[in-house]
Order: sequence, then structure tokens, then C-alpha cells
Amino acid sequence: MTLPAQNDDFDVKNGIIDGPTPPKSELKALYKQSFAYYTFRVRLPSSLATIAAALVKDKDELITEYGADAGADIEQTAAAVTELRQNILNNGPLLPFRGKETDTDVWNTFLETIDKEKRNYFSTCWLYAECYMYRKISDIFQSTKSLASYDYFGNQKKTAAKLSLDAMLAVARATRNTARDGDTFRQLIKLNLWGNRCDLSITSGKQIKPTGNAFEQITGLEPKLLIDNTLQIWQAIDGGSKDGIVDIVCDNAGYELYTDLILAEYIIDKGLASKVRFNLKAIPWFISDVMAHDYHWTLQFMADHEDEVLSELGKKLQRFTEEGKFELSPLEHFWTSPYEFYRMQEVKPELYKRLQEAQLIIFKGDLNYRKLLGDYSWPDTEAFETCLRGFRPSNLCTLRTVKADLICGLPEGVSQELFAKDKEWMLTGEYGIISFAKTA
Repeated sequence: MTLPAQNDDFDVKNGIIDGPTPPKSELKALYKQSFAYYTFRVRLPSSLATIAAALVKDKDELITEYGADAGADIEQTAAAVTELRQNILNNGPLLPFRGKETDTDVWNTFLETIDKEKRNYFSTCWLYAECYMYRKISDIFQSTKSLASYDYFGNQKKTAAKLSLDAMLAVARATRNTARDGDTFRQLIKLNLWGNRCDLSITSGKQIKPTGNAFEQITGLEPKLLIDNTLQIWQAIDGGSKDGIVDIVCDNAGYELYTDLILAEYIIDKGLASKVRFNLKAIPWFISDVMAHDYHWTLQFMADHEDEVLSELGKKLQRFTEEGKFELSPLEHFWTSPYEFYRMQEVKPELYKRLQEAQLIIFKGDLNYRKLLGDYSWPDTEAFETCLRGFRPSNLCTLRTVKADLICGLPEGVSQELFAKDKEWMLTGEYGIISFAKTA
């Protein structure tokens, strides 16, 4: 992590503590040696600057699409995004939302639960503050007359998919004639895990192109897989009902969504379930997260491709969607709320009840992992089940490449060995974990 020069005035003014996050406490940008501090000093301001610059660069294109009146909205929105960026750099307050969106009251009620003196970017829990920022960007666009439906991360997500085309083609060809067995399923789970490395939020929008033979890479990455509960996942789904449901709580569009689709295709084709439900984001979220239009665009992108294998796969998955074998779950603002998942049963009981219908829930990516654990510095050897704090609607697993400084379930001594090799091993996405917990 390379921090901006001359932070002393900012740190003193805001009571920044020059140390790591203390054990058994919330992750916060208050601690200078935390990834949260780097996130709010560098990563998020960079992402906001990119949004503002893109609005200016794409102004003519946006006016063509949204009408002449969009010109004023573009200028107003770019200015508001720039102001948000400055508010973060000044450690500004987390102010209530004033819009009329579905989740406005939920957010404002939540903000009231945070101590007023801690209701700013660097003093509150990292998870709350970062989710607030992405909700605030949405609020800025929603307040305009012409840009409320604009996905300001859309072009980046499409570019990510196009850059992954070679890898998509190779995976499609390698998965057309697979066996129904534990070894194949476990390989596809690992393929799905490592697809999570293509995360635009961790790079502030910088594109990552997947290269090489994905299945050869899985073998090579075995030493980087710190927790491997794929056997338990296979046993849970293989022993379930062929008429059951699998829920995927999605993370990134592009190549990762593609690997979600490949895994889901296998689940349906091999009779491991009769339906796979995709839980997507209701608003643009953490740059590369999947929305409904990203899902449909991806299937059409595949179906329209000149390569026959990829095209037929795209058309097949479109049929699965039409037939209800693949289902987009109703848009759910809980996924873009600040709440950790252990609070779902209290805050959104109908969603918890719907997840109980599944025989397996697959949580994808780093943010979902953070929400499963809460942004909390658990001991790295603490049991995954303990850290879930009672959140056990069904059998669940989490597929996550490690991109934030929290983790649990590691064998004794592993984290110490990794820190001795690289003090930033938890931030790079180089390592992965596949954790599983049975239904309560």
C-alpha cells in the first residue's frame, strides 16, 4: 500500500492511530496500518475521480442517449461526485439520504444507530462507510432527471467481459462433456473461486485480463487455496434433492459471472438441483457487481459470438432463463444495505425465509465474505461457524479470493507463515478460501 505523502496534518486532525486494527474490534479507517485507511485515502477517491472524468469524457455520447437535457445533469453530477470525493478526503460526516428510493428509510434508520461522533468515514466501521459511499453515488444519479437509469459502471463491466473472451472460449470448450462426479464439481467450484480475482473495485477500475488455461491454473493455484471445503460442498449438494434450489449471491460481472454460469449449468445438467437462483444488485455497486442488465447482456454477448461453442452455450443459458431453470431473484436492497448477514433474520425476515428454501447458498467474493463475518478482526483461527453469528439459513459456502484484512478458519500458524513471506498477503487476491457451514 502506497499512501499519499504528508498525511500528518490529516492524521492529527482526525485522530488517526498509527497502528493495525486491534484484535477483536471493528475494522475502521481510523487505523493507519489497515486496508480500510488505504481504501479511504487512495482507492475510493481514485474511483470517484474516474466516475467524474468519465462523465465529462462521455458527455456527447450520454446526451445522444439520454437527450439534450442531460447536459446540465452531467455537469451537476460530475460536480457532486467530485464533492463526495472531497468529503471523503476531509473525513466528512455520513449524512442522511433525502431521496425517495425504496431503501432510503432503511439507510437513515441505520445511520441513526451509529454514535453521532463516529458518523464519519474514518471513525465508523469500514463496511458501513464503504457501502454508504456507493449508496451515495447512486443517490447523486437518482436525483437527476435524465441519468437515474444510467449505470455509471456499465462500460467498465462490458470491457471486462470482452477482455476475458479468450478465457471464456477455453472454459466453454473444456466443459462441454463433463462427468457427474465430485472431482468435476470441485474443479468447477475452484474455477468459480479464482474467477473472483477479476474485481474492478479492488483495482479502482483498472482492468484485469484472465489469461492461460484456467484448469491448469487451478492445479497450479492449489498451494494458494488456504481453506478447501469443496468436498463438504459436494457432499451437501450431491446428497440433496434433484428438485432442490441452489442460490448464488453474485459478486462481479465479466469473467466471474461467466464462471458462475458455468457452475450453474453443471448443477442443472447433472440433476444436482432443478433451479439456480441468481441474487443480483439493485443499484450499481462496488464498480463491477452484477445487475440484471449485466446478466442479460452477458448471455446475449455469448449468443451473438461467432464461435459456435460459445454461441450455443449463450443460447442454451438463455433457454434455461426462459424455462425458469435459471432465475433472477427479485431485486433485493438488503444486498446493498450496510447490514451484516447475521442481522438478516431481524431486518429482512422474508429474504432469510427465501434463502431457507435452498439446499445450498453460494456466497461469492470479498464483500459478501465481509458481510458474513462483519468487518471485525476475528482471530484468524476462529471457526467459520462461530463468525457467522447464527446466520445459517441453509447449507452455505463462501468463495473468496482474499482482498481485505480479515479472515477466519485458518489452521494454526498459517497466517504467521504468510505474513513472514509478504506482509500484504491479505490484500492482493493471490490467495483463496472456500469455506462451508452446514445448516443450523
